[in-house]
Amino acid sequence: MRSFLPMSEIVRTLKVPDVPDATGPWARAVEWNGMVFLSGVRGLDPATGRPAETLEARIRLIFDHIDKTLQHHGASFATVLVTRVYVTDMARIRPLINDAYVAAFGGAWPTRTIVEVAGLNQDDDVEVEVVAARRAAS
Repeated sequence: MRSFLPMSEIVRTLKVPDVPDATGPWARAVEWNGMVFLSGVRGLDPATGRPAETLEARIRLIFDHIDKTLQHHGASFATVLVTRVYVTDMARIRPLINDAYVAAFGGAWPTRTIVEVAGLNQDDDVEVEVVAARRAAS
């Protein structure tokens, strides 16, 4: 018979302060067993709920929303393990994503997959999904 470690409770976060609400029926993040899973994060303007006007502003907002959601769950960019990036134009968006990664992760690189897709919700052009570990309690 196989023995399993006790599982922690699943915590589903629907709202994070200063981060726009999800635009559909899903959790902003789910935490389980010290792991934090963020749904795809887009650069939505908190005032309008729509994608920010410029690509650069959308990317800044994406990383700001990721930071706030990670902090809400006791994690940080330093504890991010995996990222998935979806873009509608690899040649145009990938260099800006690379710059944002350098600023956010500072060399503590997570794994990353970047995929060009035909389209995203609300005619957006970039979305980032994240898996992180919670920081150890001190």
